[in-house]
Amino acid sequence: MFKSMKAILLFFAAGLVIATTAGLTYFAQRTVTDSVMESEFAHAQAIVDAVYQELDTQYQSIIFSEKSAISARKQHLKNIVGMSIDLIRLNYDKYTSGVLSEAEAKKLSIEQLKSMRYDDGTGYIWINDDTIPIPRMVMHPTIPALDGKILDDPRFKGVRNSEENIFAAFRDICKKFGSGYTEYLWPKPTKQGLTKEQPKLSYVQIFKEWGWVVGSGVYIDDIEKEVKIRIEAVLKELKRSFQNIKVGKNGYIFLFSGSPELIIHPNYENIPITELLNPETGNPIFLELMEAAHKDGIFEYIWDKPPRRKGDFTFRKRAYIKYFEPLDWYICSSAYMDDLEKPGQMLRKEISMLSIGVLALALLFATILSSKIAQPLTKLTAAARAIREGGMSASEIPQEGPREIKELGKVISQMLESIKSGMQEKEELLTALEDGNRQLSASNYQLETKITEHARVEKELIKLRNHQKNIIDSMPSILVGVDKVGAITLWNKGAAKSSGLSFESVNGKQLSAVFPQLDKEIDKAKQQIINGKTQQKIRIPRIVNGETRYENITIYPLISEGFDGAVIRLDDVTDNVRIEEMMVQTEKMMSVGGLAAGMAHEINNPLGGILQGTQNIERRLMPGLSKNQQVARQMDISLETINKYIEERGIFKIISGVRESATRAAGIIANMLNFSRKTDVHRTTCRLNELTDSAIALAEQDYNLKKKYDFRKIELIKDYEENLPFVICAPTEIEQVMLNLLGNAAHAMNDSNCEKPRIEIKIWQEGDYVATSVSDNGPGMEESVRKRVFDPFFTTKPKGVGTGLGLSVSYFIITENHNGSFTIESTPGAGAKFIFRLPISSLR
Repeated sequence: MFKSMKAILLFFAAGLVIATTAGLTYFAQRTVTDSVMESEFAHAQAIVDAVYQELDTQYQSIIFSEKSAISARKQHLKNIVGMSIDLIRLNYDKYTSGVLSEAEAKKLSIEQLKSMRYDDGTGYIWINDDTIPIPRMVMHPTIPALDGKILDDPRFKGVRNSEENIFAAFRDICKKFGSGYTEYLWPKPTKQGLTKEQPKLSYVQIFKEWGWVVGSGVYIDDIEKEVKIRIEAVLKELKRSFQNIKVGKNGYIFLFSGSPELIIHPNYENIPITELLNPETGNPIFLELMEAAHKDGIFEYIWDKPPRRKGDFTFRKRAYIKYFEPLDWYICSSAYMDDLEKPGQMLRKEISMLSIGVLALALLFATILSSKIAQPLTKLTAAARAIREGGMSASEIPQEGPREIKELGKVISQMLESIKSGMQEKEELLTALEDGNRQLSASNYQLETKITEHARVEKELIKLRNHQKNIIDSMPSILVGVDKVGAITLWNKGAAKSSGLSFESVNGKQLSAVFPQLDKEIDKAKQQIINGKTQQKIRIPRIVNGETRYENITIYPLISEGFDGAVIRLDDVTDNVRIEEMMVQTEKMMSVGGLAAGMAHEINNPLGGILQGTQNIERRLMPGLSKNQQVARQMDISLETINKYIEERGIFKIISGVRESATRAAGIIANMLNFSRKTDVHRTTCRLNELTDSAIALAEQDYNLKKKYDFRKIELIKDYEENLPFVICAPTEIEQVMLNLLGNAAHAMNDSNCEKPRIEIKIWQEGDYVATSVSDNGPGMEESVRKRVFDPFFTTKPKGVGTGLGLSVSYFIITENHNGSFTIESTPGAGAKFIFRLPISSLR
């Protein structure tokens, strides 16, 4: 069938039309289907993204509403407690003016506050005192059985899910700040009585004159009700919006939660989501949708098609899912695959009908074309057959038909002529080639031998050179080679890393221009080249980025035939110097510790006598004590006259000075004791950023005329790394260290008249430690001062201002009590930076 040219042309034309039609049909259908599906899924994804953005906007509005509600409640509580304090003060004024006795004023205040109610009876006022260690209840309107009792019951341990006593926390806040807010658990009064313990937020304020802590609170669930109402409004709005959204012809959008709960669905709103199973896997469909949401957000499955085909789970769907984490909601939009494939199927039918007509026309055209081409080719074939059977002179090649076939006839005729002449030349060429091949074989063998030997030698040289370079580059030191005029000839990786320049960029350049810090060593290197001796200098200080670094410099002369030069080696030994300094510091502390402990115990006893004696003198001169009045009457002496004489002579001022000096001495002794031994202070897991903020809050209150500095005028910069791990420490001791560092920085900047005083505090994780640095822009320290700052009784402050124990005690708190480290970095005129590191707690 396919032996004739005509049949081949017809078959080719028909095959071409059919293949083209099939290809067009397939790719057109595929393109249309893919285009429609991509468009619809882009639409579905855009819908989900739009719903996600709307949810995020609404959620931020809910959070803002919640914060606003809490802020309003806090202010409301503050106003109510403030009114209660005003009422108590009014009764206190009646007592001080003599209208009421103190007992009557207190009783009247309690009765007035006990009857106060607000927020439908859930809001009330209570009073407890500031007794240490556990306060006593003065008045509680909803649990009167507590009145007069010490509040040490275990059920009162509920401050922020900790073991701290609620009322002790109230007292501590008031002692520290005068007032404040606290979260805890407490029963809620309702019409049916008291409920179980509920989360509660309270505001407390102290009335110092009577030692009363007055407080009132609001229950958190009252605030949460407003948030729930807001969320229900958002759901109602979303449900109305979802009804008008279609994905494709029958697709839709729905919403469910991870609880799990079906929140919004056009067909299964009243059916539990756990009952909706994937007909292919038998698993709950919501679990598979959740899993897809946390991967690529796309999930294909089989489902029914309500309302006509409800229950017929044979329709393939594709869903796009996105997870809204703040509310634990999953947003899904889905479309049926058969709806998206219909446009492509319709296009395939239309292309098939068109292809049948095109095929008929192509076959007709191929029949006409084949007859025009086949006849000249048949004649050309007959002539070629005659030449094959009778030789090159048996027939002439025809030159007729279409231009291409006519040209083919001419080419074949010319080819026959070329073959005849070529056969003669071939015989001559074969003879010459045989002679040339014999000579070429001998030359090739010699050349191949020389090339092989040269390649081997070159490979060995490259290997040796790379090995030497790796040895030099692997050294941690900086190695620089120079010739006798100071030009660079060697540059290892250490030098490239330190300077940031490659060997190619510095080769042949003067070392003084490339490495200025070695400029002083050039003349010495030239001298060593001449005398051939090695020279070494150790612990050479150098300032790098404001920090003092120490280096060892060694110069090795290189003298060989035709080359004179030297190798300069630099080693950074800063860490070794620091370790040696720390060892010296530790030995100092250990030797002074025993002496400090003995002196402290010996001095404490007479100091106690001095303090007790001055207090007794003041007490026995007070006219308010009945015993003093009794003895004065027996001796017919007026205490008022004696006190007037003592005041005129300034005796009370002298006694007060003695007591203050003794108290200051006792404080120094206490610091010496802390310095000399580890303490048994209770330790707990803490975050250093929280302790630092607490210390800053205390430091900002530290202002008086004697200290001559004001933290409110110092710029405080805080740079805390996020998600810091816990450390095990004694919070009060770490606060003491921070207060000491902040005070020293403020004092140094004040003494140097710094125009813009600034303290920068950084906290970061460093391996198994959390590091804290406190730096200032004060005058800095000389090296001699820096080495002694941790020595006991060493101070640069004027006489009577500093004891010289603050940094010593801080050093022992960090290194001895907490197994940490304490270092200092400072240069004159560039401020000082104190850095301490505490080990990370195993609790994460």
